Order: sequence, then C-alpha cells, then structure tokens
Amino acid sequence: MRVSDAMTPDVLTVARDETIVEAARRMIERWVGSAIVDPDPPGSSLGIITERDILGLVAAGRDPSTGHVADYFTPDPICARPDWSLEHAAEAMTAGGFRHLVVIDQDRVVGIVSIRDIVRAWTKGRARQAVAVQIREAMNRDLVTIGRKATLREAARRMVERRTGAAIVESRRPNSPPGIITDRELLETVAAGTDPDKERVVDHLSAGMTFSAPDWSLKQAAEAMTGGGFQHVVVVDARGTVGIISMSDIIRRWID
Repeated sequence: MRVSDAMTPDVLTVARDETIVEAARRMIERWVGSAIVDPDPPGSSLGIITERDILGLVAAGRDPSTGHVADYFTPDPICARPDWSLEHAAEAMTAGGFRHLVVIDQDRVVGIVSIRDIVRAWTKGRARQAVAVQIREAMNRDLVTIGRKATLREAARRMVERRTGAAIVESRRPNSPPGIITDRELLETVAAGTDPDKERVVDHLSAGMTFSAPDWSLKQAAEAMTGGGFQHVVVVDARGTVGIISMSDIIRRWID
C-alpha cells in the first residue's frame, strides 16, 4: 500500500500567532494529534505542531495560555510523498522517533499520514503476517509509573524524561487494575485551559484503554487499538502489570 491510500487529506492548519490552548482545542475538536502550521509569510518553511510538542511545553513548566504556536512548533519536518510505500513511511517515523509525516506532492501539502493510519491499514493486510508474533516480543517492560495524586505537570515531566507517550497510574487498591494517562489526556487538559500544576492525574485517567495478555498477537493488539481509538495497551499476567505496548512498538516490530 501507498501513503496516498492511508493518509488523511483533510488536514488541520493553525496559525503561528494562535496560543497553544487555541491550537490544542482545535486538535481535540478534530480528534487529531497534529496540525500544519500556516506558512507566514507565504513561501516560508513548512511547520507542524503535535501533541508531543505540547506535552514538552507542559513538562518544561510553561503556560499554554500565553505560549504561541510560533514558539513551539517543529519547523522543516520530514515529509513523505503520496507514492511512498507504507513501509517507507513507517521506517522514516521509527528512525526519527515521531508519529506524523506531512505528505507533499509537487511542493503542495496534500495530507498527513500518522502512525495510527499505518497501523489501521496494516491490520487489513500485512498484520496477517504477524499473527504468530506475540506482544511479549515487542512490548516495553521499562514502565513509567506515577501516583494517582501526582500533578499533570509531574506526569508530563516524567513522560518527556523517559521519551514515552504514556504512564501507568498506580492502582486504587492492591490487586486492582492500574490506570493509564497519555499525551492525549494532557492535550485535552491544555485544550480545556486547566492549570497542570493544580490538576491531579487521578482526575484525568484515560477512558479509552484495554488490557492484554503477553501472548496476544500483534494483530490482536493493533485491532484493539484501532477499534478503540487509543495508542497503548497495558499488558498484564498473573503477576500484575508486566508491560505496555504502543502503536510505535508494533510498527517497529513489523518492519524488522
């Protein structure tokens, strides 16, 4: 499959002078994890802002209500062409450590392809080759765990320090399931204009989550993520939480 088969052609564009809160609100309204930054002046270099850029702003102790897109976007991002294979796009993402590629055709933006788009496309085809590959072979065992009463600022800082998009939240009581908080929840709180130094993790746990056993196949994990609209699955066994697997982990294992 080609990038043109999986990309989202209807891209969100934000202005450089918009506040981070405004940009985050528009991203949540469109349920996207990135936005193209409008060239200003026309002809200037292309830019992109993502939920990870906003996570980094929160982690750094900045105020999203006073910060502007111009101060935090990523200039000159890696771009894809519509005729790239999805394998090529996935390799570019894993090599660069990002989850979105702007798609350019003859110097014109024609779409964005995300890691979610690739996983969704591959679950219908290539994932059949990974039925025998178990989650235990791709999951991350080095978990970021945070207390329920930690602030959102603390959660963001821990996630950025460990270069991850999710943290396991301690259980309410022994032997009960843990929670999870991701960069998506942080984006939602920024969009709502809340103070990350006053808001607690326990009040912003991800509602979209599921658990898996280590012997699930990567295809099962991918189908759960694309069907549920989330990017992480918590892995548990008789001992408790043993790992977490993300869409990035799945892509990385599939292109090995």
